[in-house]
Amino acid sequence: MRRSAKHLIIAFLFSILATPMHAQTCPHGCQQACPSGCHQGCPNTCRNPCNMPEELSRDVAPMTPAPDFLAFTGKVVKNKVRLRHQPNLDSPILKELNQGDLLVVVGETEDFYAVQPPSGTKGYVFRTYILDNVVEANRVNVRLEPDVEAPVIGQLSAGDKVDGTVHSKNNKWIEIAPPANTRFFVSKDYVEKLGDANLMTSIERRRSEAQKLLDSSLSASQAEMQKPFPEINLDPIYANYNKIIKLGQEFPLMAARAQELLETLQDSYLQRKIAFLEQKARNAQEEWQSKNSQLNDQMRAQQQRLAQLEQQIRREKSDLASAQLGNMPQPKPEKTLTGKMASWIPAEEAVYRNWTTQNGNRSMEEFYQSQQMEPIVITGVIEPYTRTIKNKPGDFLLLSQTNNLPIAFLYSTQINLQDYMGKQVTLHAAHRPNNHFAFPAFFVFQVE
Repeated sequence: MRRSAKHLIIAFLFSILATPMHAQTCPHGCQQACPSGCHQGCPNTCRNPCNMPEELSRDVAPMTPAPDFLAFTGKVVKNKVRLRHQPNLDSPILKELNQGDLLVVVGETEDFYAVQPPSGTKGYVFRTYILDNVVEANRVNVRLEPDVEAPVIGQLSAGDKVDGTVHSKNNKWIEIAPPANTRFFVSKDYVEKLGDANLMTSIERRRSEAQKLLDSSLSASQAEMQKPFPEINLDPIYANYNKIIKLGQEFPLMAARAQELLETLQDSYLQRKIAFLEQKARNAQEEWQSKNSQLNDQMRAQQQRLAQLEQQIRREKSDLASAQLGNMPQPKPEKTLTGKMASWIPAEEAVYRNWTTQNGNRSMEEFYQSQQMEPIVITGVIEPYTRTIKNKPGDFLLLSQTNNLPIAFLYSTQINLQDYMGKQVTLHAAHRPNNHFAFPAFFVFQVE
């Protein structure tokens, strides 16, 4: 394919600059005469102020490794180890390395190792000399930063191809990978050998895989925590984080990050679990209250029917009870079963069922008769028990005659105790469960 007119013009201009002439202007743009005209070295002191890059800066010294040097992977053993441009202590410091950083060592010079540029190192070329990713001049300087004062780390020749991008903050420069022969230098005292040069590639591959696993685990954990709590499954994510944590000796920073993310995820999951259980408990309580309310409504609807049935049973059995009890005082049948009296019928049925487990399948009337034959006699003043609490063992209290303090809870399905409130009475009664309250509870058969 034919090159554009722009390319041809630029090539023509460079050919003119490359032609030996005497007493021509310095190609660096200093506007001083070059006495030799060879363009290979300007004796003037302009120091290339216009950044014309036809020749390599004086501080660049390409290194050719000794034939017998065997490249290896090295690890930095201290923090803040200086990476230099040249193998001497006066050379510019390019960056500081940290303990655990890896380098590929390709040569040595006295007290320094020559190393390949660390991963992520970028070089910068003046944009004027790059057209369509092709270098259009010889000895084009590659600098460490997009600045004419930055160290020169290599140079390119006409025809070299580069893959770069225009710098985001200074569009006069193109960012590229450093040339293949670029070398930096680090003191031998701070580098230890790990293995051959290929080890670096293997470690970086494992590092990349671990980083991908860390990133995917973080994304997966965020997605899981958006789900309803019963659908959350963090076991695979926990396994991935623990897998990275086990690489702590090889990749300590990544392992520490995995540990931090794991602890954060566990804490978030625990908070979600607590919130879920609290809501579940509230829902269960609301459901129980709803069912309890329905049961109470049903019980109240049947209280009248149960009361009528109980009265009928007492009338039918009264003659038989009188015959068995002889001259024992009998409870006076009530003509009306009040709501409070009827509310204790389920409790009495429970006591009766418990009694039948020890006495066979006998009737409720026989149950009451057996208790009336051995009554407990207690004396005091009857007062109502008005506190609204669950599992209360009676609707009334029996107060002591001497100190007016409670001595028992009372209830009855046979005697309307409300008729005796405020009166000093003697009661014939039987023990009932007090539901762990402070005083005993009694079922009243007879009031005197």
